[in-house]
Amino acid sequence: MAIKFSTNGSDIGFGTKEFDVERLVNKDGTFNVKKRGLRLRDFSLFYYLINLGWTKFGILITISYLVVNAGFASIYYWIGVDSLSAFQGTTNLDAFLHCFFFSAQTMTTVGYGVISPVTATASFIAAFEAMVGLIVFAFATGIFYGRFSKAKARIRFSENAVVSPYRGITGLKFRIMNLRKNHLIDMEARFIYSYLEMDKSEVKRRYSTLNLEISSISLFAVPWTIVHPIDEKSPIYGKKTSDLATEKAEFLVILKGYDETFNQYVHQVYDYKFDEVLFDSDFNPMFDASTHGVTEVFVDKIDSVKNI
Repeated sequence: MAIKFSTNGSDIGFGTKEFDVERLVNKDGTFNVKKRGLRLRDFSLFYYLINLGWTKFGILITISYLVVNAGFASIYYWIGVDSLSAFQGTTNLDAFLHCFFFSAQTMTTVGYGVISPVTATASFIAAFEAMVGLIVFAFATGIFYGRFSKAKARIRFSENAVVSPYRGITGLKFRIMNLRKNHLIDMEARFIYSYLEMDKSEVKRRYSTLNLEISSISLFAVPWTIVHPIDEKSPIYGKKTSDLATEKAEFLVILKGYDETFNQYVHQVYDYKFDEVLFDSDFNPMFDASTHGVTEVFVDKIDSVKNI
């Protein structure tokens, strides 16, 4: 069953007070909110690692692996490299590397058999490290599974929204497309107009849900141009760029859809500021009915606009 958007109330979650912020929602879809005063127990390592970018995640895993092994290598080096067999080096660096490679073999449970502990102290440390290795790799396996199994939308938004003629009036338009080959169905869109308004002697931020020509589609196969008809009932009727700038207007987009690959609903949030709305402009076409029997979509044209 499709998830329905609520249109009750005048606050979408950011409050009505005016704060000197650049925008409510960042371009990556995250909220432009920074929380202060959190305690250590409020920090979720699992959540952090699940949502960390792949490049940073790979760097963090590599550095952690090296640091942990270097720590155990330092312990072996401190108790004496002669507590490990097969050492043939002559320098301190040779000794440390010997301890480091033994630590790596112990932690990963590879155990080539060339290096082994020869004292009780080294054996106890190696046993403890093996236990640590099992726990760490079990945790890492869960993190990798969580990252791969997490359903996440990859929807591309046009860089700008445009105001152009629409069925005898004008319309505020933006377009989106699914960058992945997975099937998104039952897509729903909500378009929210956020602006500042003088309330007695206090400036407050207001929110108004904009009516859409089409607010839901069954199949998200080709780019979707989402249109808000600017008729006399529209809260932005008759407004120009200067009016939107005075109001510090923002247009928030909330998308929801069902991802058939993960059998889960996914969502994505986006934001257009007043200076990202182009008046007297319209989008250029970005897909054609091909002579080869398929519809060709030109992804690089999603931002292409023309003056009218």
